[in-house]
Amino acid sequence: MPDLPPPAPPNGATRHTRDRAVDEVDRVFRVLREELGVLVKTSTPTTKAIAGVLLGSFFLHLLLGTWTAPVLALVPDKTVPCVWNIVTSGFYEMNVIGVVVDVLGVLYLGRLLEPIWGTPEFIKFIFITQTTVGAAAFVTMYVLYVSTTSQFYLFARFSGFHGVLVALTVALRQQLPEERVPLPPPLGAALRLRNKHLPGLYLVAAGILSLVNGAKHHHIGLWLFAAYGALAGWCYLRYFQKVKIDKDVKDDDADTENNYKFGDDREEFEFAKQFPESCAPAIRVVTDPIHGLLCGGKRGGGSGRPGWVGYARVDTSEEAGTSAGDAAETSATDAAETAEAAKCRARAARGAALLEEKMRKASTKKANGDT
Repeated sequence: MPDLPPPAPPNGATRHTRDRAVDEVDRVFRVLREELGVLVKTSTPTTKAIAGVLLGSFFLHLLLGTWTAPVLALVPDKTVPCVWNIVTSGFYEMNVIGVVVDVLGVLYLGRLLEPIWGTPEFIKFIFITQTTVGAAAFVTMYVLYVSTTSQFYLFARFSGFHGVLVALTVALRQQLPEERVPLPPPLGAALRLRNKHLPGLYLVAAGILSLVNGAKHHHIGLWLFAAYGALAGWCYLRYFQKVKIDKDVKDDDADTENNYKFGDDREEFEFAKQFPESCAPAIRVVTDPIHGLLCGGKRGGGSGRPGWVGYARVDTSEEAGTSAGDAAETSATDAAETAEAAKCRARAARGAALLEEKMRKASTKKANGDT
């Protein structure tokens, strides 16, 4: 067999193209390292601690997963008597992609939300959301087991921070909806994502991933955690979160002595607004009963709990004779909503100012270190 001639050396144009490609890849990785460094430096101690717990749980799973997973992950068959896995499952990671997304997500979302809420409220939101998500996922899997008699639902094992993470995206949509998501190039320029797009995209991505993988094991848990997380986070923010109001703002639902109210009753914060308009009727099938349960189906929740102003009221013969009073009430409500929107913008501005100050200090410290 004759010897083959050696390959011809690349010509100048090919070598130049290859060098440009290598330089571009190096530039992208350099930007990623810089962005990650800024993200870590500007994150709060609380979010860094949560990220450390998630990383530690993943390495613990790699080393001792055979013993730790049945106790810390959510396994419906083990939840009674191991009820703590309703909470611990949210902070126990078994997947490398999941832990990367969770760590980056909590660092980004936490550094924006914690300065606005304060550390106690931030921790409270995470704990309430994860407890609700874990309990709802357990009940769902047990009901599916009873309905189908399939032991898959009884012994399925899943975990992850997905529920809390999507709940935090809902909160970010409430506080800073129009802020751009700082994605690395070229994704940032191509997608131009804003915070208000994150909850819907997260749910869609979780659903697609679950379906592609056959909706089995960890992936059905991913979808349940994400869906219940979005709903639990929204319900808390919509109806239960204690919110301070300005003293010069008059609000019938507010506690005038302590100067606070509960929840966020703005129309633009309706749960269905996170999705395309064509999906709204199906989503309201789920959210309407929640509103009716918490607010009695009326506009205005009573007892300091606001109602859902995004839905029209059904006029009765008695209400038809009081149209003038309704008009006055609507005007007062519109004025209160305008004041509430101004207050939300002020909170968002304070959060953005705090973030900018942290980034400026980090940049100054880096510059001093370089010199």
